[in-house]
Amino acid sequence: MKSKNLIDESIKLQLEAKALGLDWIELDKIISKIREETDELEEAIGMENKAPIIEELGDLFFSLISLSRHLNIDMDDLNKSANDKFKSRLNKIKEEMNKRNIKYAEPSEMIDIWKSIKNK
Repeated sequence: MKSKNLIDESIKLQLEAKALGLDWIELDKIISKIREETDELEEAIGMENKAPIIEELGDLFFSLISLSRHLNIDMDDLNKSANDKFKSRLNKIKEEMNKRNIKYAEPSEMIDIWKSIKNK
């Protein structure tokens, strides 16, 4: 699987850097870095140029991998859990839309449906 190999490569690079003393020690520093990268991504999106968006999204992803590594959380397990959670909610949304006889929900209606499903 290509994405797994890329995540493994990121972890390998991070561990190589760690061996040299280049690693986050405190989780709050990693979280601050994630916030910084999120801000930079938002700025890049405003430029409407794909190259900086790709760069900043990559930096954010790399930082998230670092956080999961420090928390000893496997990225595959994390991704599966997130997908399972979303899939469950998506199925509930489909059920709710069927009850309401809706094939497509406008954004405001979808927000209402999403909130009702999320709070159950």
